[in-house]
Amino acid sequence: SFTYHTGTGIICTTTFTFHYKQINRIMHYKQLILTFLLSVTRATLVIGLIQKTPRYQHRGTAARKERGIQLQHPSIKGLHKIIHEKVRPHFDSHLYADANEEEYSSAQEATPISSSGKKEFLALSAGIYLASTIALAKLGILGQGYTDALIAQDTGVALLTTFLALIFVKVVTKLAADGVLQSRDSRKIIHILSAPLFMICWPLFSCEWGARLFAAFVPALQALKLYIAATSSDDVDSNELANAISRSGDKEEVLGGPFIYVIILLSAIMLNFRDNLSGAIALCTMAAGDGMADIIGRRFGKTNKWFFSESKSIAGTMGFIVSAALCSIGLASWLMYTNAIVVALPMGALVSRIILISVVSALVELLPVGDDNWSVPITAGVLSSILIY
Repeated sequence: SFTYHTGTGIICTTTFTFHYKQINRIMHYKQLILTFLLSVTRATLVIGLIQKTPRYQHRGTAARKERGIQLQHPSIKGLHKIIHEKVRPHFDSHLYADANEEEYSSAQEATPISSSGKKEFLALSAGIYLASTIALAKLGILGQGYTDALIAQDTGVALLTTFLALIFVKVVTKLAADGVLQSRDSRKIIHILSAPLFMICWPLFSCEWGARLFAAFVPALQALKLYIAATSSDDVDSNELANAISRSGDKEEVLGGPFIYVIILLSAIMLNFRDNLSGAIALCTMAAGDGMADIIGRRFGKTNKWFFSESKSIAGTMGFIVSAALCSIGLASWLMYTNAIVVALPMGALVSRIILISVVSALVELLPVGDDNWSVPITAGVLSSILIY
């Protein structure tokens, strides 16, 4: 009886100690995640993540501009008081231009974020995102098979691909700034190559479900960079980026097609990633198909316009189909060869279905309604799910 009760006591004590340690770990990571959410919320309030609309413009904006105060980013009425009293003291040294207290209290719009503040915010967001993802993986929330080695692998690949993506965009934007590339050419180079080059690196990630969160770090950081570049004060990096990826060089255009592009990439990773080919085919169709349609249409489509559209040409549509199909087939072959994605269909059947998907997506791109930045990848993704799986 003594042995029984002693053994039971030891087991209970050990179990309690184990769960106590687990609870401490969970509370530690919970605090980390809450800190992340609080930091993002505060920074979001400060830099004014609300797009400029006339409805929120203050009546005295013109008068304040005459006094030399630059107020470009509106915020919700009443929100400025919260920022002024609670958040501003923590960020004044980095984010706000010099102005007196009367101007701060009367303004209903946030001032532009400075270049140094932008870089610090990007670095802070990147660190918190990775730290939170690593914490979730450590806790087993992203997959029970996540070992320290797999976490290190996915973290390393995420950092490597992020670095390569930044170098790629920087090289293209620099060439555009130096006049080596025209703005429309640099924009299309980034549009056509960004997603396919990133997908080539997908086999480097682990097979765990949570690897998609590490992979999503790349487009998430790019989306944040685009938004800040479009809404920050003038600096060299923002101007180069805007000139390289927008048609007119206007920063606000960055929040159009380029921003949608990275959001589609982020969505495809979160929804599919290496589960099946639907996400990869959708991205290839959006990147190569839509991108090459514009290039080929401008060069060879001046004399063969479609009868129902003066802006669309038969040459551009054929370029869309061929480019989307070749890119999709090439990426699918690579992902299947590296065992990143498994497809049960024979290669011949897969190729025929990809060509059909490219044709239908090209027809959707011709429609005068809707935004092809959304409609083309969604069409390709849905058709892939139906025809291939």
